[in-house]
Amino acid sequence: MTWREATPGRIAPATWSSGPRFSEPLSNDEWIACQESIIDKMDYTLLLPDRTFCDEPPHFCYMDMNIPGCHAQGIWKKDNMWSPRRGHGAVVANDKIVVIGGRAREYARLQNNKLVGGLGNQKRIETVQEHSTIREENVLKNDIWDSDDGVNWKLVNPGCRDPQEDVLLQTEVWSRDSSDPQMTKLVGSAGSKCYKSSECYGVAECKVLGNNTREKVCVCPMFSPRENHAVTIQHRFSVQDDDSVISQDVIYVVGGFINVKQAFCANRSCGPADGYKLAMDDAWMSSDRGVTWIQIKKAFGNSNDAFIGRGNHKVVVVEDRLMIFGGETFNPVARHTTYLNDVWQVSLPTDPCCEGCVTDTSCLPNDSDWNMLTSNAEWHERSGHTVVYEPPSSNNAFRHRVYLMGGKDATDIFSDVWMWSLDPDEEWINDIVQLETTNSSENQASDAFVSVVSPLSKLKRYHLPLVGTDGQLSKFTPHVRHSIVDQSDLDVMESVGVRTVGDLVSADLYTILKLRGFDYPGRAVTAVPNICLLREVAISLVKKCSVTAPTNSRVDDGWKTEKLQIELASKSSFCGVGDDTKPCERGDWDGCSPIPDVSVVDVFGLGDVDVPQGLHNVSSIIQETFCLQVPASRYMGAAEFIDSKVVVMGGVGHDDMILHRDSWTRDEKNPKAVITTQPRFRSPQFQFYFDSNEAGAHVFEYKIMRDETDITPWLITTKQRGVNVAWLDNKKGGPGRGWYTLYVRAVDPAGNRDALFSTQANVYRWYYVSPIPYGVVSGCIVTALLLIVAVYFEHRRRKRRAIIRKFELRRLRRKFKLKSENDTTFASTGHSGRDGPSSNSHQTSSRRRHHSRREERSNHEGSHSRSRHSHSHRSKSRSTGHARTESHVRRRKRRSAREEEERLARRRERDKYLGEYYPNMSTRR
Repeated sequence: MTWREATPGRIAPATWSSGPRFSEPLSNDEWIACQESIIDKMDYTLLLPDRTFCDEPPHFCYMDMNIPGCHAQGIWKKDNMWSPRRGHGAVVANDKIVVIGGRAREYARLQNNKLVGGLGNQKRIETVQEHSTIREENVLKNDIWDSDDGVNWKLVNPGCRDPQEDVLLQTEVWSRDSSDPQMTKLVGSAGSKCYKSSECYGVAECKVLGNNTREKVCVCPMFSPRENHAVTIQHRFSVQDDDSVISQDVIYVVGGFINVKQAFCANRSCGPADGYKLAMDDAWMSSDRGVTWIQIKKAFGNSNDAFIGRGNHKVVVVEDRLMIFGGETFNPVARHTTYLNDVWQVSLPTDPCCEGCVTDTSCLPNDSDWNMLTSNAEWHERSGHTVVYEPPSSNNAFRHRVYLMGGKDATDIFSDVWMWSLDPDEEWINDIVQLETTNSSENQASDAFVSVVSPLSKLKRYHLPLVGTDGQLSKFTPHVRHSIVDQSDLDVMESVGVRTVGDLVSADLYTILKLRGFDYPGRAVTAVPNICLLREVAISLVKKCSVTAPTNSRVDDGWKTEKLQIELASKSSFCGVGDDTKPCERGDWDGCSPIPDVSVVDVFGLGDVDVPQGLHNVSSIIQETFCLQVPASRYMGAAEFIDSKVVVMGGVGHDDMILHRDSWTRDEKNPKAVITTQPRFRSPQFQFYFDSNEAGAHVFEYKIMRDETDITPWLITTKQRGVNVAWLDNKKGGPGRGWYTLYVRAVDPAGNRDALFSTQANVYRWYYVSPIPYGVVSGCIVTALLLIVAVYFEHRRRKRRAIIRKFELRRLRRKFKLKSENDTTFASTGHSGRDGPSSNSHQTSSRRRHHSRREERSNHEGSHSRSRHSHSHRSKSRSTGHARTESHVRRRKRRSAREEEERLARRRERDKYLGEYYPNMSTRR
């Protein structure tokens, strides 16, 4: 809820800022003198010298009021608004904000009876028009202001300074003998005497009252100036014969406090204007936004069952009924305030009043329409409370509801909230403590909201509804609730003064031990078996629900008055060290907390007491139990029904210096979550997304179960983030594949959650399959391919190396063989040469050298040819990159055959050559 300041407020200047009266004191009456409803009542010699001063000034006057022809009062007219005040009333009538009466703070001229002097020989200082006798005063008002936007205000009715007629006749009547009806009765004070109505302030009329027809007094034709009155509005309408609709807003003012003069000086009432406080029991109505008023109930009813005068009460209109609740009354004689808790009902007409006929009695309630429904309602006597009416709607099952909140009495300030259905036969229900909605499973979730003042019977275990074996939970099913304390145990705890969660938390040691079954010798005691479990739950709830406002916050938190100052036992030092007969002294032990290495405690007066050896696990209970948040204790706050919600705003706290500026809404409607995105059945998908039927419910809680066992507690997520359940994968440490159930509930700003669960909306059961590790599989495939490629290239490298070595061996063999043959030939030739001539030997040597060079050249060419062929083969093998095939083997065989033929051809050629030059070698071979 966003607030915007319409206006910071405006007040009259303390002095005139321009003109012939510059720097002289300025009263509030002079500041508002140009308002249309009061301009005819102004004293033209003082407050408003000339009516023309109120004419719309030129634009340049707003820039500088000191320019000749500019008049301040005409310029101030747009700034006029009601003076600062409290105890006033406000309603919206005919689309206008209407402010009515109250105690105002404004500049006014001092009264003569408040001036000093007149003692001894001193002359009393009298007030004269020209003297400065202005100061800021607190005055009661009954003026009416309205506005379209809260910025620009118009004085609808200036009100009066004099009381209404029945007040004057009851309180300000002087007579020498009041029992003698013939005796002259003078009504009013000396200052209220008049000759014509123009001499009276505002709308007051000059009338004759009493039996003295020679004197007239000013009488207010509307309610007297007052504060702490109750104001409400009734919307009337009627359908005409031509199907047109006539609507009318009627304003009601009931009761309030006024000031009366109950002292008499000579034969007139006298005393200060704020002399005596009087609680009024009258009622007034207006159908024209407060211009004219009709009294619908006279003041000062005398019957015992009559409506008692009161203030600080509340009234609401429910269709054709005016409901009045509580308040306080004041006895001016005893100076005593009495607080009320009664409820009154007034039957109202529903047809609009005829236009222009303000005295039309057909649209007015009469005295017989006032009926008291109860003199002692279930809520405590109080005043300053707030009351708001909630009309029937789908949000409340089409029931009438009235809420009463806060207030105060002589000693306490309240924060409780009460609800009533407007049925006189039904009782009020404490909306915080007593509300039990067991008749509707839709609203059972409200039973899980607990505060410090909640009864212990509200402590329960909650279990989620289980999905059937078919995987369906077709019907919307609530939690299964089981109480953790039965009625007999509640009776035992109540017998020792333990009734609420706060009582159990703040219970002392002897109370806890008594509930455990330990008491002074000779006393019978009934034990509560699970008292320590209950206390652990209570302490956990208080810790969970305790809210501390920031130190720089100017707004009091809602739990400040509800929090208990609980002194919990210290966990580090439970008890001192005793001797053999006293294992442990009592110390600051709380009766339930375990003590390390101690099983028995000697408690003074009780003897040995067993020490629990462990704490209870209460997390499941705490997670399903929620904190009930309520406004802090306050009075004089405001409450309205806005946008189908009850809204509470502001108020005064325990200390009058604490002014609450917070706003609260009551929201009992549970949101409904729905799963919008979910994994497919038997799939490794893992993403969930949720939505709800409430615009403000963007927070969700979810829980995952497997085989009726909680896998997770309730965890928090948002609409945008959803839920990722990829952690279920067993390769990530999760439980792995299997059946799972997810529950989700939406959480709105008021803390309400889903009350019902179904597989149609907020429950999903599916079989989870761990995802295939595509990364691992891909890695393995890539690794295998790399190994195959590596093996293939290694095989080719080794094969190529083997071929090269093979060719090298062949070459070496040929060289070795050729050398061997040459050596043999040379040996034979050299042997025969020794027998021949020397010339033949020389020629033979020359031929042998020539033949050797030719043989080397031939070998070199063959080796180069084979090298080129091998290089071509390697290039082709690298370019193709495929394994050896059968055709490749055949080609190699053919190539080997050609090479063998070439080798044989070269041998034959060599043999032929050698035969020509070495005939003996050929013969020898």
